[in-house]
Amino acid sequence: MGNARGGDPSQLRRLNSVAVLRSLHSGGTLTLTELVKLAGLSRPTCEDVVNDLLDQGWAVEVLPNGDGPRQVGRPARRFRFRAEAGYVLAVDIGAHKVLAVVADLLGDAVATTRCAVDPVTSATERLTATSETIGRCLTASGIEPGRLLSTVAATSGIVDDAGHVKLSTALPQWTGLDLRAEVLKMLPPAAAEVVAIENDIALAALAEHWRGVARHATDIVYMFAGRRMGAGLLIGGVPHRGHHGAAGEIGTLDLLGWEGAYRRFNRQAGDDTGDHVQETFEAARRGDCEALDIVDAFGKDLATGLAIMVLSVDPELVVVGGGISQAGELLIEPVRRHLADLTPFPPEVVASILGDESVALGAVRLALNHVEQNLFTVAE
Repeated sequence: MGNARGGDPSQLRRLNSVAVLRSLHSGGTLTLTELVKLAGLSRPTCEDVVNDLLDQGWAVEVLPNGDGPRQVGRPARRFRFRAEAGYVLAVDIGAHKVLAVVADLLGDAVATTRCAVDPVTSATERLTATSETIGRCLTASGIEPGRLLSTVAATSGIVDDAGHVKLSTALPQWTGLDLRAEVLKMLPPAAAEVVAIENDIALAALAEHWRGVARHATDIVYMFAGRRMGAGLLIGGVPHRGHHGAAGEIGTLDLLGWEGAYRRFNRQAGDDTGDHVQETFEAARRGDCEALDIVDAFGKDLATGLAIMVLSVDPELVVVGGGISQAGELLIEPVRRHLADLTPFPPEVVASILGDESVALGAVRLALNHVEQNLFTVAE
């Protein structure tokens, strides 16, 4: 556990500090008596640790607000984890937008900025847009650069552990890019060099597990359904990347037909150049037979690819996200029905509720994981 203002306690004191800090982090506002019970420490030891955490900036005393009933005698001191002791930065670098979020150490956003980009935007222009979006977000947050403790950037494609984009079919000139190095150059010099790059769909799955429809599940298949198709895996509550970072990259397999599935909506409208998804679903809601057939066929296309994932990892839950997931049960019902025909133990299938900020939210969660690993780990 690092200190907000320097100093490093002994091993035993560090163990005690981690126990108290964990309790504060997960317990909200607590009295010293409550902390003693949760941390399993003696009262004098716990009080010493709390005072250290107050000095280091990781905890803060919560003063009575005077709104409650009057108490006889001196009220018990109350403490909370100081979420504003540090911050994380999440960046979603997509084909159509760049979205940046600064969040505190409990994951609450303090600033959000976005910039529209185009799928054909060059790598140089996309990086410039990313840098400008990050700069505006950090300025809007008003945080001290030295309090930026972790950064996670999301991108489409296959990413290795070092932050190189090994392959991206969605973004031009992106393959081979050292994205971690590029993002690092965009940060203030005082910011921590804890920077990670992760696949966007894997982060969307992580977001669902954290604050979405998958909070109860740990093994999840996440299906991104939109102008781009793809899938991501969460195993044991952790994004599963595979040996080369390519786990879930089945969207481009010709035999699945996912790349052509989206074009069904345009063919129904007799226009291969437009985007007729919304009007097709609106027609289906009105009971239009042709539109219902299109939606059913699209659901079958999705279920065919999902069946491969489901049969491979036997998940608890399938989450359908992306722009088309906003159709809700109208889309989910045929996916669920066709998946049941293809798998012996079909999982629950639900639509995402997080909207287009799901990837950035997952990046916030992963950045917090990095910070918490430092805060709550005691070296051997």
